[in-house]
Amino acid sequence: MKKLILLLLTAILALGCTACAARPYTPAGEPTGNAALDEQVLALLQELCDPKADLVTNLGAVYDFLCTGITYRATLADTSGGFTDELTDSLALELLQKRKGNCDAQAALTAVLLRRMGCEAQIVQGTFLRADDPEPVDHAWVYAVVNGTDCWFDPLYGGHFAENPRDYFMADDSRMALTHQWDAAAD
Repeated sequence: MKKLILLLLTAILALGCTACAARPYTPAGEPTGNAALDEQVLALLQELCDPKADLVTNLGAVYDFLCTGITYRATLADTSGGFTDELTDSLALELLQKRKGNCDAQAALTAVLLRRMGCEAQIVQGTFLRADDPEPVDHAWVYAVVNGTDCWFDPLYGGHFAENPRDYFMADDSRMALTHQWDAAAD
């Protein structure tokens, strides 16, 4: 009788634990169609995002990772033809694999992650100004629509040049215009 009760309790606990197991984060957006990239993006989002949290909270976790988990490395990417889907996917995948890259790669990965999370996102090319250098520097970052609100994401600038990295998380036009220049007609 004791064995039967023990087996019954074990089965109940096993079923209870399975039912209570944490569900992984399920992104709202569509995959890119690049299997290698999609696999790594999903794994990263499931690692960083809380399925119980709202979109903005999860975007913050992703942004913080981009600011601190990626190292800047000056590299050349031919973006003269703009950021095609193929170039964006290639840059994002390389950055995920190496965790080092330039602003083009960071903008590409940011855009891919935001899109996978269900936001509209596009890469913007322009320049930025550093406090220690009066010359504008070519740069790329992301314009997005989050919950119907237009905003900007620049984890590279936020993570390396800003006093507060979150100043460039869902930033508005006035915040970005302090340090970034872009063709506003292209938005």
